[in-house]
Amino acid sequence: MTSSETASTASMQTTDHDGVLVAVISGELDMVSVDAVGTALFDHVGKDPAGLVVELAVDFMGSSALSMLLELYGRAQREGVGFAIVANQVAAVRPMMASALSQVLPVCQSVDEAFTLIQKQQGPGQQPVS
Repeated sequence: MTSSETASTASMQTTDHDGVLVAVISGELDMVSVDAVGTALFDHVGKDPAGLVVELAVDFMGSSALSMLLELYGRAQREGVGFAIVANQVAAVRPMMASALSQVLPVCQSVDEAFTLIQKQQGPGQQPVS
């Protein structure tokens, strides 16, 4: 096999829902692909959206992805950006449970649940997320 045949890939699609960005990540989120995905996600947080939902529709997720998500959550908190992760596929849920990050990160089962969580994070007097 050549290196191009074994190279992992991850892709990300984003949509805007009334100021809350939903980023759906698919493919393999590992040490090869995490830098590009992480850079894009950090850029989105830097643009001060009402919130960011990261939906993990991945086939594989390595420890480097867990580190990136933890750092991203910290940055979102510091910048006052609502944040939630949607993880309901085994490839995303297992590593988060094994590392106990599912108890630290705001993990939801659906995008609707993530919107509700972000709305609670924003507190009273903020624009509702729909």
